Amino acid sequence: MLSLFQSSAWSGTRINLKIWHLAWPMILANISIPMLGFVDTAVIGHLPDSQFLAGTALAGLFISVIFWLLGFLRMSTTGLVAKARGEKSAASAILHLYQGLLLSVILASFILLFQSPLFSLLTFVSSDDLAMQATYASAKTYFDIRIWAAPFVLANMALSGFLIGSGKTKWVLRALIVCNVVNLFADILFVPVLSFGVAGVAFASVLAEIVQFGMMIYLIRPELKKVAVSLQSVLTGWIALLRMNGNLFIRSAVLQLCLSFMTIYATQFGSQTVAINSLIMQFFLFISFSLDGVAFALESLVGNCVGQKKQRRLRLYITQGIKMGLAFALCYAAFYVLTVDAIVWLLTDIESLKSGITDYYIWIYLLPLSCFLSFIFDGIFVGLGWDKSMRNSMIVAALCFFSIILLSNALTDSLSNAFNYTFNCTFNNHILWAAFTIFMLARGLSQWFILRLKFKSEIKLS
Repeated sequence: MLSLFQSSAWSGTRINLKIWHLAWPMILANISIPMLGFVDTAVIGHLPDSQFLAGTALAGLFISVIFWLLGFLRMSTTGLVAKARGEKSAASAILHLYQGLLLSVILASFILLFQSPLFSLLTFVSSDDLAMQATYASAKTYFDIRIWAAPFVLANMALSGFLIGSGKTKWVLRALIVCNVVNLFADILFVPVLSFGVAGVAFASVLAEIVQFGMMIYLIRPELKKVAVSLQSVLTGWIALLRMNGNLFIRSAVLQLCLSFMTIYATQFGSQTVAINSLIMQFFLFISFSLDGVAFALESLVGNCVGQKKQRRLRLYITQGIKMGLAFALCYAAFYVLTVDAIVWLLTDIESLKSGITDYYIWIYLLPLSCFLSFIFDGIFVGLGWDKSMRNSMIVAALCFFSIILLSNALTDSLSNAFNYTFNCTFNNHILWAAFTIFMLARGLSQWFILRLKFKSEIKLS
């Protein structure tokens, strides 16, 4: 597979060090992100009623999905800034930052303007059981406060993209650590000390995002002072930027549809299966910590090569990035084989879940190997600016995913009718995980095919 790109051992080592230099801060940053949710859960979990925790979790998840869908702000800014850095154009890099910030303001304005309909959507897709009313009340309290962080959350995406594209991943890590520390102390102050309850957790999250925004602006302020950008130049190329972000939004929406379907579809197999699947997804989350870090590094390095028009170095980064992703995948697979029981024990103490998940260990072992290519190629494609290809490969993978589900349903229904046999939940859930595994493989392999097809024809480098 790697025969397309050849490099010497010496060059490969040097390239690996450059990738790792940018990757490790983002890996640590990714690991620290779940700490925000952990702290929120810890302080709310000590309130007298479980509805406070349930409401916070429900609204927090909903808001996270909204912001996650708008993650194209970071990806597009990273790719454009990295290319500008490669071209040695500080003015273009700042221009792309301002364009990203302007788009973040527009999107945040829409979110705040339509916040009531958005919350209504949450209650519409959730249970209308009367027992849930107290949970919805807590969820609305949290939502109504936390949603005001939208301008800062989206601006932070653009600022993070600028820093990653500029190769300053350590600065992103510093800002995120400060954000986590502020969130920790604000949670303690607002909830146990001042007894603000759910509102206190929401206020703490908003404050943390504001502090992160302020710190990143502080870090890049010297460059902002040096480069003057007019409003007219910011608006120039606006349509092209919107088109690029539109493609990335579709890509993110399709991915979220498939991930959400995993939970929604599993509900027909019972709460036990839903709980088991959520545990397996934690293993997927662990994988993303490292592979996303490598992908972020490749976004910057590949974009720089495109800007500098250095084809040989670009090939080396792609080659070594794939090799590094494979190395991480093999390490994860081996680690899971050796420690899966211990990890499950840490995740839950419910005996039925610990015994039930053993039937699905094979999918846990296969997760790293099936998904590493898609993570790595996402970083490469962002750096190359291939937003349409990212969108198309995601659509192809989603079609594979849903086709397997539909075909398996049709087949099992036919066999059940012919032989009067009912397939159990475990069998059907295995089909679901097989579909997800193929979905991740299809993403990576389709991107590999696109890269081979387009590399020589579309990348005109020296």
